[in-house]
Amino acid sequence: MWRDGRWFEMVRDGAEFVRTFGSQVAGDCNFNYPASVCVDGDHHIIADRANHRLVVAARRDGSFVRTVGSYGAAHGQFNLPFCVCVNAAGLIIVADTENHRVQMFTRDGTFVRAFGSEGAAHGQF
Repeated sequence: MWRDGRWFEMVRDGAEFVRTFGSQVAGDCNFNYPASVCVDGDHHIIADRANHRLVVAARRDGSFVRTVGSYGAAHGQFNLPFCVCVNAAGLIIVADTENHRVQMFTRDGTFVRAFGSEGAAHGQF
């Protein structure tokens, strides 16, 4: 559940409180309108939309692990990342909304590839 666009609370089965991630103070886990989260083994990967990055946090306690990306249009940069998931090969896949593309990264945050561009044709977003 997202709260105030700055942090989110995890609940189990829709009712049991588990933990809170993030805060309203500056720092690595200060979210600015997080858009989605996925679970990959020992980590939560959060698309931190208005901070133009991904935040990786430890699944066991929510502690900060790393960020991936920054604001921009170069490979490995984001402009309002929206959805994040991990495929069967372990690659992190991110919908980079305002850059009109999808980007892929290794689990450690290394850029692998991007595809898509702005438009209405096949392969465009």
